[in-house]
Amino acid sequence: MVSQAVGNGYWTANPGDRIAREPQTIEEKAKQIAVDAPDITGDRIKVPTYFIVEYPDGEKKALHHVRDAQQISDVIRQMQLNDKNWGQASPAVHHSQNFNFVLVLFIVGLMMSCLLLIGIF
Repeated sequence: MVSQAVGNGYWTANPGDRIAREPQTIEEKAKQIAVDAPDITGDRIKVPTYFIVEYPDGEKKALHHVRDAQQISDVIRQMQLNDKNWGQASPAVHHSQNFNFVLVLFIVGLMMSCLLLIGIF
């Protein structure tokens, strides 16, 4: 069984790849599942037909997992780049967490020393 075309002339046998002829809202597209099957390990694999992406300017787009695969890859790369840059751009956050940890260790050590001294005398 061959289903309808995806995008411009690409045919698919997977019914989850189909793109509806009538317009759909982003919410309707978000509910569609392309693959819902067990894999070789027995885990259930679910792949959405559309990936919903919200851009920094507030625009939302439904990207089809086949037709817009390149765009989805670009979005993922951009997210990874942003995460990597965010981690490098904020060393103060990591420094303050280390400072708090050292402070807690110092206080616990001081309390243990006090208890030891009280026990001796």
